[in-house]
Amino acid sequence: MSGKLLILNLSVDSENTSLAFTQTWINELAMYYEEVDVITLRVGEKYRLNKNVKLFSINNVNSNFSKISQLYKLYKKTKYLINNNDYEHCFAHMSPLQHLVAKYFLYKKQVKSTLWFTHVGPKFGIKWLILWCSSFLANNIVTASKNSFPFKFSNIKVIGHGILFEEFFNEKVNFTGKKYLVLSRVSKSKNIENTLENFLKIKYFENSSIDIIGGVLNKNDNEYLSYLKNKYKVYGNINFLGKKSHESLPQIIKHYDVSINNAEKGFFDKAVLESISAGNVCFYKSEDFNFLYSDAFKNILLFEDNNLYEKIDLLLQHDNDSIVNEIRYSQIEAEKHSLNNVVSKLVSIFNTV
Repeated sequence: MSGKLLILNLSVDSENTSLAFTQTWINELAMYYEEVDVITLRVGEKYRLNKNVKLFSINNVNSNFSKISQLYKLYKKTKYLINNNDYEHCFAHMSPLQHLVAKYFLYKKQVKSTLWFTHVGPKFGIKWLILWCSSFLANNIVTASKNSFPFKFSNIKVIGHGILFEEFFNEKVNFTGKKYLVLSRVSKSKNIENTLENFLKIKYFENSSIDIIGGVLNKNDNEYLSYLKNKYKVYGNINFLGKKSHESLPQIIKHYDVSINNAEKGFFDKAVLESISAGNVCFYKSEDFNFLYSDAFKNILLFEDNNLYEKIDLLLQHDNDSIVNEIRYSQIEAEKHSLNNVVSKLVSIFNTV
């Protein structure tokens, strides 16, 4: 352990289905440093951080500051902390705006920075400009897969995702193919409606069920969720369960047989790796996940918009033993993306830039 690390991130909240994993990243990184300071945009009611971690938040669950007020608070807090501490490195986790705010003060103190970003990113506008500028100024960029970063920079390193494999791991013995899961933020970008339209067409629809687990982040997501609930309310086997705490997910996911990830290329969702670790067979649209399966099965599990239902019916033609053996194969591949492996790569990058 040595020195002090500054982390910039979006949220610290163990109740957030999509972002609760950030506290596990913080705690794992804190094992390598004497002290860690975290500037987060939003803190939830529940979180658990190591004793050597100090948390500085811009918002909490009850605050409702304007964007200008938040930006001003972020600027002041960032400036104060960087000017009054001797950080060895700055890690910006999915937070290009925060990194951009901090970069001038980091440069003055000769503190180098690493930006983690795993997303297709915005296509245009101010968010696109912020991400590009933040990426250009970063000493290093890290991402999860070859297609999960939207720009081409020479300092990009692909290091995989970071999941709590041991907590999610479930040894699957029997595969029934009746319980389906969508583990995702409820957003149009996740193509949930397309997933459900395909689910309606599968051969054993009446004897199967599908649950959508995940919350919303904004007004548009909330409107989309209301639309989906209204459209599929007549089906008793289509259920919207809302968000679940991240710490409860390992026990929840293991009760499913199949998970479906309908995000496009570039969305290297950790939910796929978590679902596979828990013993699910995962259908996916992004070729980035091909490495998880044998050639025979990836030809079944990789789908397009209009053939998911056909692929599901094809999977169910296989016997229990062949599917269980494939699940075990995919779990071996998913374990390579365990958090301790990824964080050790990160720290090595921090120490070499």
